[in-house]
Amino acid sequence: MLRNLQIEWMKIKNYRVFQVFSALYLAGIILIVYIFYRVYINLVGSLQQSMTGQKGSGSDVLNLFSSDQLFQTVCFWTSFLLYFPGMIIISLFINEVNFKTNRQNIIDGWKRETFIYSKIGLIVCMSVVIAAMSFIAGFIMSQVVDVSISANAFKMIGFSFIQAFVYLMFALLLATFFRRSGVAIIVYFIYGLLLESLFMWLAAKIIPGMQHFMPLQVADSLIPFPRLRDLYLNLPAESIMLIASLAFAGLYVFLTVRKYKYDDL
Repeated sequence: MLRNLQIEWMKIKNYRVFQVFSALYLAGIILIVYIFYRVYINLVGSLQQSMTGQKGSGSDVLNLFSSDQLFQTVCFWTSFLLYFPGMIIISLFINEVNFKTNRQNIIDGWKRETFIYSKIGLIVCMSVVIAAMSFIAGFIMSQVVDVSISANAFKMIGFSFIQAFVYLMFALLLATFFRRSGVAIIVYFIYGLLLESLFMWLAAKIIPGMQHFMPLQVADSLIPFPRLRDLYLNLPAESIMLIASLAFAGLYVFLTVRKYKYDDL
C-alpha cells in the first residue's frame, strides 16, 4: 500500500489543479476563522456599546474562543471548505478514467481493487492533512487569543478527520458513478449546498432527529456550532453520531469499491 501511495503522490504532485486548490484551502482555513473572529469580536463590542452606551471591549462573551471551545469553533468553520478537496478527488479520479491511466495500471499488473483502494488510501492521507491544517489553524488562533490547548482539541481534530473522510469518500463515490467531472462536481455542490438541506427539512417533519442522518450532515453533526447545540433540534448523542458517521464512511467505501470492481473500464 505504501508503494501505491507513493505512485499516487507522483501522479498529483505536479498537477496544477491540486497545487492551486491546496494553496487556496490552506489560506482559506486560516482566513475564514480569523475573519469570523474579527466579525464576532466587533459585533459583541457593538452590542455592548448599544446596551451600555459605552464602547465595549468586544470580549469573548460566549467563550467561542476559550480553551475548551476554540478547536470546535475552528473545525466548525473550516468544514465549510471541504468542497475544495472534494473537487480535487473528483478531478483526479475522472482524469485517470478519461486518459485511460487506470487501464494502464491494470495492464501493468494491478487488480481493480488495488487501484480503487489506492484512491481510498489517498483520501485517508488527505483527511489526515486536512485535520492537521485544522490543528495548525487552531494553534495559530490559540496564540492570537492567548489561550491554552485543551484535551477537547484533540477530540475535535479526530472528528475533523472523520468529517473530511466522509466528504471525500462521498465525492469519490459520485465520481465512480458519473464518470464526468463536470456532472459529478455539479451534483456534489448542488446536493451538499441545496438538496441535503431540503431532505433534512423533510426528514425532520417525518421523524424528528432523522435530519442528522443525511449522507453529509451525519459528519457535520459531529461538530455543531459551539455553545449553540440546542439549535440543532433533536441532535442525538455524540457517540451515536460518531457511530453513524463511521457507518456512512464504511458504506461509501463498500459502494465505491463494488461499483468500480464490476463496472466497465
